[in-house]
Amino acid sequence: MAAKTVSQESVSPPNGTRIGVLIASEIRLLGEGLACALAHEPYLHVCGYCAELANAVAQAAHLKPDVVLLNTTLQTGRELIARMRATVPEVRVVALAIAEEPENVIGWAEAGAAGYVPTTAALRHLAPLLADIMRGEQPCSARVVASLLERLHTVARGRDGHTLDATRPLPTARELQILEMIGDGLSNKEIARHLNIGLATTKSHVHNLLGKLGVQRRSQAASWIHGRNVGPGLLPRSQASTRPRV
Repeated sequence: MAAKTVSQESVSPPNGTRIGVLIASEIRLLGEGLACALAHEPYLHVCGYCAELANAVAQAAHLKPDVVLLNTTLQTGRELIARMRATVPEVRVVALAIAEEPENVIGWAEAGAAGYVPTTAALRHLAPLLADIMRGEQPCSARVVASLLERLHTVARGRDGHTLDATRPLPTARELQILEMIGDGLSNKEIARHLNIGLATTKSHVHNLLGKLGVQRRSQAASWIHGRNVGPGLLPRSQASTRPRV
């Protein structure tokens, strides 16, 4: 499958009107600079710039932008997307400047992002990308597409080769990351320390993960991942990047 190439021909928005954009970034130089640059785009309208991410949801509810362009360097970004979708579901959140690796893309998609702008994108690519996202399209690399297909296949299969209960939700990218650590024999405390999250949050992730896999014990989850022989991003362990142990 060939990856879609971004071109200036796709810059016009789907309904012929300008796309309203709210920029959310705690890095003022980035946010203000981007707002100034996008002000010259004929098909974009910068509704505002929000430096206080705690106020981003309220700003989106007040300004009613089409898109919130979210700086993804912040650890709270994914939680902000969840609150944004719950409060103003009609607004599309676009993750700005993420490394186009399968695990990153899947993680932000599961958090609720409507699309993403890769770190390799130039400023001239931003308007066409946002127009594509407004049309329900997302240009991405062939590697990301292949990994998404592999993930859908893998999570749909149980450790014994039988299809998982279709009524159960699929594991999230974070839960799959924790599953790998369980397979490596890490305790809940070690997982929490490695991911820089609370122990209670880790236990909640593990509990949800066991339910989605249809197992009751951590040892069964470890057997599941050993049977599938998968690593980070659901790539074979031989191809996965090495993760330092805690």
